[in-house]
Amino acid sequence: MKGIIVYNDESLSKNKFFAEKLKTELENLGVGAEIVCDGIEDMRPDFAVMRIYDERLNKHFDSIGVRTFNNSDVAAVCNDKWKTFLRLSQNGIPVAPTQKAEECDMPYPRIVKARHGHGGSEVFWAGGEAEFNVALSKTKDSAIVQPPVGKRGRDLRVYVIGGKPIVAMLRCSDVDFRSNFSLGGFARRYELSDREEELVTRIAKIFNFDFAGIDFLLGDDGLICNEIEDVVGCRMVYTYTDIDIIKKYAEHIVCSLNRR
Repeated sequence: MKGIIVYNDESLSKNKFFAEKLKTELENLGVGAEIVCDGIEDMRPDFAVMRIYDERLNKHFDSIGVRTFNNSDVAAVCNDKWKTFLRLSQNGIPVAPTQKAEECDMPYPRIVKARHGHGGSEVFWAGGEAEFNVALSKTKDSAIVQPPVGKRGRDLRVYVIGGKPIVAMLRCSDVDFRSNFSLGGFARRYELSDREEELVTRIAKIFNFDFAGIDFLLGDDGLICNEIEDVVGCRMVYTYTDIDIIKKYAEHIVCSLNRR
C-alpha cells in the first residue's frame, strides 16, 4: 500500500516537521508514503493525506476512488467560514452570530474575517465604519462579520482524530484580540468537562473528521464554536504536551485503510 502526503512548495517549507514525521510514522506501521508537491493530479495512490486547501483536488481523488484524509466535504465546508457557520447553526451547535460582509448591519465593534483565511490571517478588528472599510480592502476574497464574543485574547482549540477529542489547548494572547499560537500567543493544556466533550463529539459526527482542529470562543454560558481548521497545525501540542499527535494520526490512517 502506498499513499501520498500532499503539500505545495510554500506549505511544505513551513511544515517539514509534520510532513516528514507523518511519513516516518506511516512507514513504521508498514505503509508507504511519499511527500508530493507537483504532478499530483496524474497520480493514483491508495490514499492521499491532504495538507493543502484544495477542494477541487479532494473531489478529483474522490471521483477516482482514492481515500482522502480529510474528505472533500470537510475541505469544502471547513475552509469556508460562512459555510462552516451555516452547517453548524443548522445542526444546533452554539456559534457566534455571523453575517456576510456585504449584508452586515451589526453594531460596532465588529470582527472581519476573510471566508477562506487561516491561522488568524485576514482577521481584523473594526471599531467604526472607516476601520471596517479598511478591513474589507485587506481581505483577498469575500468576508464574514461577527461581533466580539467571549473572552478577548482567549480561545480553545480541540484536536480531533477519527471523531474523538485527543487534546484541548487554551490559546492566549495578552497583546492581540487574536490568540493564535502562530501569531505569537502562548498556550496551555485544558481539560474538557463532560459537557464540553459531548459538544466536541457532536461536531465531529456532523463532519466525519479524520484530523481537524475545532476552535471555540469562551462564552459566559459555555463554549461557542468559532471555526474549524481542516489542515490543522500542531506545534503547540508538541511545545506544551508530551502527546505525539502525528503518531496518533498515522495510526488512525492505517486503521481506516485496513477497515476499508
